[in-house]
Amino acid sequence: MKALYIDQVSANPESLQKKGHQTIKGADIFEWNLLSALLEYGTYDAYFARGLTEEKKQALLHGGLPQDSIKRLVPAPLGGQLPFEDSDHVVFLTAGRYLNALAAVRQKLKRYDAPVCGFIHSINSVRIAFALLQQCFAGLSEADLLFCSSRAGMKTIDIYADEINGLLPPELRYRTRRVLIPLGVNIPAVEQGAAGALRQRLSIETQVSIALYCGRLSQGSKCDLGPLLVTLSQLLRRGNDLYLIIAGDDTQSKEAPRLEALASELGCQKNVMIWPNPSADEKHLLYCGADFFVSPSDNMQETFGLSVAEAMAYGLPAVVSDWDGYRDMVRDGQNGFLVPSVLPTSVGHFRLCDCVTSMLEEDSLAQSTTIDIPCLSARMETLAADPERRAQMGQAARRFAEDYCSWRVVVRRYEELWEESLKAASSNKLRSGKSKHLLNLSLEKAFGHYANGKRSEEAKCFITEEGREWLKRPSRLYFLPQLSAVPCPGKFADMLREISDRPGFSVAELVEAFSNGGEHASAGDAHWILGRLFKYGLVTDRQDALT
Repeated sequence: MKALYIDQVSANPESLQKKGHQTIKGADIFEWNLLSALLEYGTYDAYFARGLTEEKKQALLHGGLPQDSIKRLVPAPLGGQLPFEDSDHVVFLTAGRYLNALAAVRQKLKRYDAPVCGFIHSINSVRIAFALLQQCFAGLSEADLLFCSSRAGMKTIDIYADEINGLLPPELRYRTRRVLIPLGVNIPAVEQGAAGALRQRLSIETQVSIALYCGRLSQGSKCDLGPLLVTLSQLLRRGNDLYLIIAGDDTQSKEAPRLEALASELGCQKNVMIWPNPSADEKHLLYCGADFFVSPSDNMQETFGLSVAEAMAYGLPAVVSDWDGYRDMVRDGQNGFLVPSVLPTSVGHFRLCDCVTSMLEEDSLAQSTTIDIPCLSARMETLAADPERRAQMGQAARRFAEDYCSWRVVVRRYEELWEESLKAASSNKLRSGKSKHLLNLSLEKAFGHYANGKRSEEAKCFITEEGREWLKRPSRLYFLPQLSAVPCPGKFADMLREISDRPGFSVAELVEAFSNGGEHASAGDAHWILGRLFKYGLVTDRQDALT
């Protein structure tokens, strides 16, 4: 018998959502869909679910899990023995990173021939490094698996592991096998005429293209959508027929009012719909009705990009930042477009110990990371104006999702890897180990590869036409200050004027001028302010772009 031990079963987060109250995270949706897919496509003989009760079964049923799938689940008592035979093949599975907890269960059951398997999601915190360090003392081996959803994410895990291994004796090295495998998505059935339902509901004319962003609304821990609104306003001024829908969970950040105010300030509010906390049915409506997907992600919190994969499964070409897992899915010019991303110079000043609990520093870093607005504008304009190309790229996007991200394909890959690990675990004795430099790990070293490059200290700075417009309307600069600080629009205005008066001033010269003697700001603040101006397209380092 082949058995899968699942450490936790949770209800469908979207069925439990009370609009405006319960936060829905991609990791929670993944956990639910993972359970559903394993029970639908998996070929194992038994699926043991820890702590499964009749009450939990009813919650699973209410969440949409079919009765036949629920029947495949076998309750596993909390802390008790499991009905495994010595000859059975067993895999221990967690939907998160908690391999050490499952290793403890394995130790208790003395099933040393059973591999442990888990997943990474957000890895932008010192907590992840500590978790990997802890796992070095949990008796894990090369037979155990950590599924990494993107190449960038796996590289960061490898960097963490290398740093840890440099601090430990050989017998305690981090040995868990890392494997690249995308997060799974459901391939939806799109009803005939479904695309028109959204247009009818919002009274959008047929010649107007609909661009959709769908994801958590948070400029700190997801992506700042202000530059996307700047891009839309520019496209509308050039005569493009385009409507933008920004949808997503807004239960924590309450970002919708800011976005609505900025859209109004930029004069594009008539072509923008902010749709906070959409239900599962509303998300289906949005994906069916949109013409293309857009996501200018800028945050290390992102590792894969589940919403991008979902959009591609609906046949939407994706215009996304060239960032971590996004670049694994989007083939530039084939099923979407990748928009260059540039980290600010100040990324070299951050350390992993800056990301302990509040994450204010990394949120600040995200807010000063640039997603190329001219390129984003050009790519969106291309798709908005060319229905035939949209259709071709959309078909390619759906084929990619079907071939690489569909749950049927992903579950089959899981089982192939579990088979390899079962063989390795049966032939190798699992090791058990006994049991400030890591905290000084540079964020540039760990995450510098997420972006296409880093802005040089010698980069020249020039004010753009957009920047001149904002100087004429200084009230706009209130949209730029840090979330956790007292608004300081004057600092942005001062730097913009300095760049306007001294075109071609380098990054280093500007930072020195604004941090000298603490008259304006610290060097870190000056770097951040300048990065923010670049992010919103108010400043450029390309003089040719000004013409």
